Amino acid sequence: MVYDCSLCDFSLHVKCAQVLPPVIQSQIHEHPFTLLCKQISFCCDACGRIGSHSPYVCISCNLTVHYRCTSLLRTIKILRHEHLLRHAYFLHESRSEWRNCSICHRDMRASRGCYHCLACDYAAHVRCATRSELLDGRTRDEDDDMKSSEARLDSIIRIVKEIKLGEDTIAAEIEHFSHEHTLIFSNDGKDYKGCDGCGLPVSSPFYSCEGCDFFLHKTCAELPRNKLYPFHQHTLTLLPKSPHSNRVFSCNVCSIYSNGFSYNCESCSFDLDLRCSSISDTLTHQAHEHSLFVFFQDDRKTECCGCGALEKNGVRCPECWYSLDFKCATLPLTAKHSYDDHPLKLTCRDDSDSDKLYCDVCEDKREPYNWFYSCDDCGVTIHPECLLGKYPYIKVGDSHTIDSHPHSLRFVKKTEKYPSCNSCGQPCTDLALECGESECSFIVHWECVALSKS
Repeated sequence: MVYDCSLCDFSLHVKCAQVLPPVIQSQIHEHPFTLLCKQISFCCDACGRIGSHSPYVCISCNLTVHYRCTSLLRTIKILRHEHLLRHAYFLHESRSEWRNCSICHRDMRASRGCYHCLACDYAAHVRCATRSELLDGRTRDEDDDMKSSEARLDSIIRIVKEIKLGEDTIAAEIEHFSHEHTLIFSNDGKDYKGCDGCGLPVSSPFYSCEGCDFFLHKTCAELPRNKLYPFHQHTLTLLPKSPHSNRVFSCNVCSIYSNGFSYNCESCSFDLDLRCSSISDTLTHQAHEHSLFVFFQDDRKTECCGCGALEKNGVRCPECWYSLDFKCATLPLTAKHSYDDHPLKLTCRDDSDSDKLYCDVCEDKREPYNWFYSCDDCGVTIHPECLLGKYPYIKVGDSHTIDSHPHSLRFVKKTEKYPSCNSCGQPCTDLALECGESECSFIVHWECVALSKS
């Protein structure tokens, strides 16, 4: 059954004749769109894709759009970006005809419709930005949204004292929800201490409780209580480090153990450490000239250009397929070794003679394209794991308990006299748990404890 005009050779399905209104007022345009009932090929100005029949047109502005595009929203919020995205028919600020979509990283014509962010350089195809799994509000249930809204009302910092520093006013003393005592602001870096939030060496500025050996980078202290992660469907809540929780977690993104803060989803048993949480969608790294984008894949592994390992998750350059796993992407740019007075810098390539490439700690050979730490003054070169250890983000000195031992244990790194592990019998040369009781000589590799839990 069709509606037909024999004079014009024009036909309409019954459904199309009933559904397609002659005029539509759309959110994405100030003028109404008028239906052009004609089989005609066109490029939709709203989404940039090709259409084959019955477009809607604005004669005043010379716009032609799909029927489905007349229902596009003026602004949307997606999980992969922190700001609202607004629909635009072309990008005013674009300096070239083409650019990459911030979601699929494929070519996008700047003169065609897209969703873009007014606050930063973020733009995406309409079809990418409106994917149902990315739209904020459709992937999270109402209880999750309510919990997020309530948690946002509770500040994690209370300012006790402020001081004037130049033209800026800063919080000199604060109460933080993660610690029972007030924390004091300092600009005097302590790179031999670890931040209790992210696990990285403490650099300026930071807050500390010297009596408790508790330190927080200023950026870690000011983190939001709730966070949306682009690749998880629920709101994540910041869990503090607690001396009574006995909690060491493995980050669900990089798989590295930490006993610091995490962004947690209780319903999914999902934990994200602070280093991985800082890479929300894109990463600019000194090792590569282009922006790197987060990817997750289940079907195959990609070789990391930092360490050569094969991983399913990481960041990648869509232009030249340069890839990093999350472990390398979050390595500190500088670090110190106990036997060197100078800070060592992360170095991404060595053009020296391959026969001379050795690590000064383990004395094994280094690969020329694998990352390492080096000192220009001393000529020292060290593998990242030899410098940082296998578990660099578990703070030495913190307490921990295990079911197989009655006393409280503390994390240690044995640098001399290497006692034998009570579990495997091998020398404790890296992170271990040691009994604090003077009459007890119990010590066990953290790796042995971690394996027993998995």
